[in-house]
Amino acid sequence: MSNLCLKGEEKVVFKLRSLYSSFGYRPYKMRRFEEYDLYAGNKDFLVSGNILTFNDTDGKLMALKPDVTLSIVRSVRETGKTVARISYDENVYRVSGSSGTFREIMQAGIECIGDVGLVEMSEVALLAQMSLSAISASGVLTISHMGIVQSLLSSVPEALQRQAMAALSARNISLLSKLASDNPEYEESLNRLSVLLTLTGGTDEVFRKLASLGADASSMEELKQIVSVLDPKKTRIDFSLLDGMKYYNGITFRGFVEGVPVPVISGGQYDRLMKRMKKNCRAIGFAVYLDALERILEEVPEYDVDTVLLYKDSDDVTSVLSQAAKLREKGLSVATMKEIPANLRYRRAVQAGGDCNA
Repeated sequence: MSNLCLKGEEKVVFKLRSLYSSFGYRPYKMRRFEEYDLYAGNKDFLVSGNILTFNDTDGKLMALKPDVTLSIVRSVRETGKTVARISYDENVYRVSGSSGTFREIMQAGIECIGDVGLVEMSEVALLAQMSLSAISASGVLTISHMGIVQSLLSSVPEALQRQAMAALSARNISLLSKLASDNPEYEESLNRLSVLLTLTGGTDEVFRKLASLGADASSMEELKQIVSVLDPKKTRIDFSLLDGMKYYNGITFRGFVEGVPVPVISGGQYDRLMKRMKKNCRAIGFAVYLDALERILEEVPEYDVDTVLLYKDSDDVTSVLSQAAKLREKGLSVATMKEIPANLRYRRAVQAGGDCNA
């Protein structure tokens, strides 16, 4: 077979495209750039706050898109009981987590926007887990619920809530302990947050501990229902991964695969963003960060080409090209050459006019 094959990340994109289509998600295509104002007002929603900008011919400040969700949200016009199911695989332009420099990064994902309920939320979480399986057999989905966090902080003043949330997002137990000691009247609530930060593991055990902390019952039940549709062997409830809390209001999840130190999937329910963008509906979705997968998806072919077809200046052009075509009909990659470069990796060399079956 030919070694001129798709790259690893491209193979994953095709798998994900087929998966999302089977669930009724319609592909969305967008321009490479948008007006800068779209991103400037929502920098805290972006994975990276760094944005590449340029001035259009009319002087308007534009940006190479660092994100897809914001563009989709702005374009959706769902009303009543309808739900828009949108999938995408687009290149975005932002600072890569692996290189620390601006890169063009392929990203895939889905957005479910409209009258979103428990069925839609469960389905999106399931699709996130199935996306992990399309990437690697070692995938694990971690899941939590912002309603539970907020219920444990409901009695704490707003200013102190912000400090506690920042400590929680940074997974800083010592800072949470200091906040508790400095604010004894709210010590119990803040200490519960410290316990929450350490909660991880099997579902039954975690739900028992959440109940003992006095977590919001409705949020717990919602989380329990969503977790019930997932593969328990590849699911972990984990409240130590709560970045992006400013926008997420319900379930949040992250996907990990063996060999990659950062999440390769990130998502959750973002009704707050919808409200901020003056959309009277709910939304949930996730993104697959394909740049994070480069290490495990990189495939170095054994050969640059299957067959080198050597010809001479005196050979008949039609005969040479006809022989190359016959070889390609067998599924081989063929390069016609008069001389083989020293660094070319090839399976075999065939002289023009020689045996094609060799």
